[in-house]
Amino acid sequence: MKKIICCLITVALLALNGCEESAFLKEEPRDNIYSENLLVDHQGFQSMITSLQGLMRKEYSRHPSIPIALNGVFGGGADNTWGNNIGTTGDRFNFMLQPLNIRRTDNDLFKDIFEWLYQIVNTSNMVISRAGNSSVHWGGTTDSEAEANRNSIVAQARFFRAWAYRHLTYAYGAVPLSTEEITGENYRTDWERTPVSEIRETMAADFQFAIDHLPLRAVNNNYLSAAVARHYLGEIYLAEGNPAKTIEALKPLVESSEYVLMTTSFGTSPATPACPFIDVFKSPSYKDGNREVLYYFTNAEPLEATAGVAPQDGWMKSTYKSYYSNDGICKLSNLGAPEYTSGKLTYNQVFWLNNGGKGTARLSPSPGALRLYNYKGMGEQDIRVKEPAMLWTIWEKNAEGQIQPFLYNDKTPIDSTITALMLDITKTQIANYKWPSVRKWDYTQKVESSGDIDANYNDLPYLRIADTYLLYAEAQFKTGNNAEAIKWINTIRNRAGVVEVAESDLAAGGLDLILDERSRELLCEEERRHTLIRVSQENGGDERAVDNYFKRRTRQLNQVLGISGRGMDTPDLPVLLPIPNLIIESNFGKPMAQNPGY
Repeated sequence: MKKIICCLITVALLALNGCEESAFLKEEPRDNIYSENLLVDHQGFQSMITSLQGLMRKEYSRHPSIPIALNGVFGGGADNTWGNNIGTTGDRFNFMLQPLNIRRTDNDLFKDIFEWLYQIVNTSNMVISRAGNSSVHWGGTTDSEAEANRNSIVAQARFFRAWAYRHLTYAYGAVPLSTEEITGENYRTDWERTPVSEIRETMAADFQFAIDHLPLRAVNNNYLSAAVARHYLGEIYLAEGNPAKTIEALKPLVESSEYVLMTTSFGTSPATPACPFIDVFKSPSYKDGNREVLYYFTNAEPLEATAGVAPQDGWMKSTYKSYYSNDGICKLSNLGAPEYTSGKLTYNQVFWLNNGGKGTARLSPSPGALRLYNYKGMGEQDIRVKEPAMLWTIWEKNAEGQIQPFLYNDKTPIDSTITALMLDITKTQIANYKWPSVRKWDYTQKVESSGDIDANYNDLPYLRIADTYLLYAEAQFKTGNNAEAIKWINTIRNRAGVVEVAESDLAAGGLDLILDERSRELLCEEERRHTLIRVSQENGGDERAVDNYFKRRTRQLNQVLGISGRGMDTPDLPVLLPIPNLIIESNFGKPMAQNPGY
């Protein structure tokens, strides 16, 4: 029985598989949706694309057993974030323990992420394969329209497959490459780990197909577009050491007038004081005037979800915002709020309604990440680190119902002073609840009695043109065109309200200058571990090496994770995640090697 269960889990390639059935079991299902009935026309295939979008947005949803967004596994535990309220369950991706204690390969976190991504791969393969059936009714009034419909479906499915492999290769390294639908006839237990370079060839072809068959700008930016595919194709070429191809891939996107940085206040509820940078997160849709977000996830409040539609939530706020209501000083605020003194609401509900929604401090900006904003003395000017983009003020409602800043001994309780607990390498539960945090994911519940719940229901931006500009700048720098590189870096800095950099700055700082700017612009948003693994592996580099970008920058900027004793000064500490042990054991047809260090 154990082997049978393991087989079902192996490489997690069983999502929506076809199977052989005995004749007496076959029937035409009328009340249930099966792939054989669904994937017969354009509408059915579009439903499957919607399902793939739902699988993709799980990156911003919580892990079943750890209350943290899956994105935190790809973004946390590097140079610019540390595990604040992470606990002993999640410390293994955050490297909060001594090296020998993080090497378990049976952690559900690793297994569930691995399986989730392969569910996307196999579902995409099924769509691609069945789109080739000649019996499918693709709609349209002409053959060319029908073919365009088919190509659009295949382009989106191929995008999702490549996107899943992007996560897999950065997180686990070499993994099995699957490009065919898994059925009862070709099911395998002898998978091999395919070299990353070979996987990237398939990814590049997939993204290119999406570029060729999707519009640069979709009808709305909660649909996939060629712009999103171009961004990731450019990143692949950087990872493969071909910045000239990156420039070729990204140039039509960065020079297009379809996408630009937002530089004036806009949206449904513009920030006060004015901050177009944070407006981008508050109103990510084209229909709200946003021309910066390439792609976002649509969420829905339970009370607003239409009949038959499950509400969508996110856990980015809870992951990246601190747990201020649990701090001994911060919790002295809001004690006079009428809703609390009357007993109408609990203290936590009142507190979080007045402070942008509940956080739990799973991940916090590193001390060095905060220092980076003071580059060229710009810490007081950079809109990305000031209110309302970064939380430095606790707000309270007084007895008269007025909202005002809460002060303790005439100053804000928010404090970025490094404490002894943060430096104690024996601790995994630090819980510094007055640490500053980003406000990109703030969301105040619409129902007061839900004011203290973890989830958020705002629409969540996933990819911005600002990220693309910085990839493009990196490619220009690596081809020796520093003048063009700083042009795009300064486009970012100009919106932030800080002084421009010069060619001499880039020549002196090199790639670190670009990585610094990525941290300032994309803090708690970028999949930071992916970026640092990518640049550390460049030209055959070892992501485990002590002096690569990953470990060196973590030592320099992260005084929590980077201090001696937490492994960033030793080549023994693995950076890639382990291949889940259950996956290796289930692949009993052929040995599958584990990543080094586990």
